[in-house]
Amino acid sequence: MRKITVGFLLWCCLVVEAQAVTYYVATNGNDSNSGTLLSAPFKTISQAVNKVVAGDTVFVRGGTYREDVEMMRGGTAALPVRVLPYQSEVPILKGSDLVTGWVQHSGGIWKKTGWAVNSQQVFVDFDAHPDQSLQQIGMPAAHYGSWEYPTPVGSGVSTMVAGSFYWDGSAKTLYVWLKDGSNPNNHVMEASVRQRVFHMAQPYVSLRGFTFRHSNTSAFVPQGAAVELSSHSIIGECDIQYMDFAGLSMGYQQDGAQALNCNVSNNGDSGINAISSTNFFVSKTKMNYNNSRNFNPLWHAGGFKAATRANGTIVDSEVAFNAGSGIWFDFCDSGRPISVRSNYVHDNGPKEAAVFIEVSSNAVVVNNVITNNARRGVYVSASHIVSVVNNTIAGTIDRSAIEVAGMPRTNATLTDNVVLNNIISSAGGSAQYDIFLQEDNGSAIARNRSDYNFIHRSFGQVALYKGKLYTDLTSWRAGTGNDIHSQNGDPLFVAGSATGVLKFQLLTGSSAINTGISLGTMLPDDYLHLLRPATGVDIGAFEKKP
Repeated sequence: MRKITVGFLLWCCLVVEAQAVTYYVATNGNDSNSGTLLSAPFKTISQAVNKVVAGDTVFVRGGTYREDVEMMRGGTAALPVRVLPYQSEVPILKGSDLVTGWVQHSGGIWKKTGWAVNSQQVFVDFDAHPDQSLQQIGMPAAHYGSWEYPTPVGSGVSTMVAGSFYWDGSAKTLYVWLKDGSNPNNHVMEASVRQRVFHMAQPYVSLRGFTFRHSNTSAFVPQGAAVELSSHSIIGECDIQYMDFAGLSMGYQQDGAQALNCNVSNNGDSGINAISSTNFFVSKTKMNYNNSRNFNPLWHAGGFKAATRANGTIVDSEVAFNAGSGIWFDFCDSGRPISVRSNYVHDNGPKEAAVFIEVSSNAVVVNNVITNNARRGVYVSASHIVSVVNNTIAGTIDRSAIEVAGMPRTNATLTDNVVLNNIISSAGGSAQYDIFLQEDNGSAIARNRSDYNFIHRSFGQVALYKGKLYTDLTSWRAGTGNDIHSQNGDPLFVAGSATGVLKFQLLTGSSAINTGISLGTMLPDDYLHLLRPATGVDIGAFEKKP
């Protein structure tokens, strides 16, 4: 009887797999088609994704699709739903519409009447010149104030300048003034209109190989993203750029979403958000040049921001040139593990830090190369049980390379944080402090320690702070008990013999080689995933090959 039952179950599984359906979508299709033949595709992605069941696949032909895809169906762990490009074609999903029929208002200003949408972005000949969007005049929307959006440009039609646009909500009119003063009817004009471009509302979806552009999120809600993931979903090899607020969300209150090999850059506020997202995984993803619309970086802006008890991993990614913090975990104090590992985080700022751990806990910041950031390299603020280990931090501008501070803060503590095995180099920067530790008070601020670091300041004495400034390691050790095994000197980067992140590897003969403390399972490998030895690890992000 047992054999019959097992055989019957295996037969059922084979039947389910055999019944999996493939759907096709093309710009020249028709939603009244069956969608199951390449020669009779659907016209919209929405039509296809709301036909699928577990195990089905949707292939989308190349071309531009203007829709907000609300995916109300999903798969299972064994049978996910797949949404993929057809062969090597590139489908482009836009949250904008084409705008035609412009009428001259006065001088170089033209208008489109009957425009009911508070468009947050207007693009001119975008496909040829993606970086030439027009400057918005006035506040983005009524739900923003001076805290969220402190520096609006102008306030109405009378304040427009060449290269700008303005939406008059009461008159339902969209005004544009092109940079060269030309007639917009002679250009391809696109205005963002849709809150999102792709929203997964069910789990176990695999979405790969798409290009996403032009959301209008901030017209509808203060925070949101153009592409939103669901639990146990995967987005891979996707290009998400030129969104008005965030490019990608790991899913509000969703678990186990993954972003792999994506480019999430040039977005209006932030690259990736993770609000109440748990156990997310971001790998080999670029988050560059975000906050292009100049939202307040102390509110919500930068490369990556997780908040409200979120947790997960960011690994092997580049986070750079963001007008705000690079990677920011804010109020992520659930106790679930947070890992920021083997990332290249550079040229972010001017506020607040390359890696910002704020009112959070149980975080590991390890093997990152953190260079040329303002105003801090790593900032552990009002957080506990945070390990800042084996990072290479160079060229920090303004405040501090590593700072453990941020108190007092309501219902927060600054306890049991460690700073170990880091290289801290001025390398052309101007940081006021190499290491800043807030002074203990015996209760809410306690047991924060620093050791086995390698500190190099090319323009003067070291600058270490805990209650007062110390300018040499001897007095720092005597006064605070920290950095008993730390060193002061040139770490000897390979510099000119390599480029990019690799120039922060160590030369043979560096005193940072074999002088760190082994940290067991917290530190199995280095930035390049070379295994670390059981004893005598190198200080910094790179392990020198034998």
